[in-house]
Amino acid sequence: MKIKTDLHNHLASFSKMPDFNKTINLAEQKLGANGILGLVNGNDNRYKNFINKKGYERINLGNSVYVPNKNILIINGQEIFTKQGHLLVIGLSENQHIKLKDLEDSLKQARDNNSIIIAPHPFFFQGIGSELIHNPKLLKYFDAIEINNGEAIYGNKKTKMFYKLIKEDYDIGALSSSDGHSLYEIGSNYTLLENPEKDINKLRKSIKQHKDYSSDKQKFSFLGFAKHSFETIGYMGFSKLGIIKSNFSKNLL
Repeated sequence: MKIKTDLHNHLASFSKMPDFNKTINLAEQKLGANGILGLVNGNDNRYKNFINKKGYERINLGNSVYVPNKNILIINGQEIFTKQGHLLVIGLSENQHIKLKDLEDSLKQARDNNSIIIAPHPFFFQGIGSELIHNPKLLKYFDAIEINNGEAIYGNKKTKMFYKLIKEDYDIGALSSSDGHSLYEIGSNYTLLENPEKDINKLRKSIKQHKDYSSDKQKFSFLGFAKHSFETIGYMGFSKLGIIKSNFSKNLL
């Protein structure tokens, strides 16, 4: 059975996390039964804050929560801001954060934590595509390349070309993700995985085997990109003016 899976979502930029039930209802609507939604932290605790909100009964599996009456799995993730670019890890326990700044060190820690390791938007803003080209030995750590990112205004075409060059030599799958910062972007992009399960090792296996992305949903979310860009520019401006006090670099998503 093929399951709609959207592993790269932030749900919000700098605002409060949305209502739990409303989010789950939308995930059910957009991803269908057994849908899987990744909720990705930066250097924050948005996943933990979200799963502790009031709402539907849920089962905490340590690195994910399952909502049985809606048949939706929400899995914890983190986008790590390394010196070489962004790295996405999926399946961390809710209290885990990887804070290492060197890409290879972060990759080793993610592997030690049995996480699913993904290269997000590798040829878009702060992607690690160039690093992977010049240092291909790092590809051995990866389970997937995000070959289509819903908020990437450029780079997806180059990523697909790169993936075609490496997929025969490395055991790496291809993912399409929304990278959304709003509820309406849930499921705007998704990957059709064959029989993914709640167990992290079985989910990893499904991801690594997914090399044909022709049936995945791939769409550029112009409104989502515009909204996030506007919020980011505004946040930077207010931060510089001292109107808000925060370390912007720690929250840039």
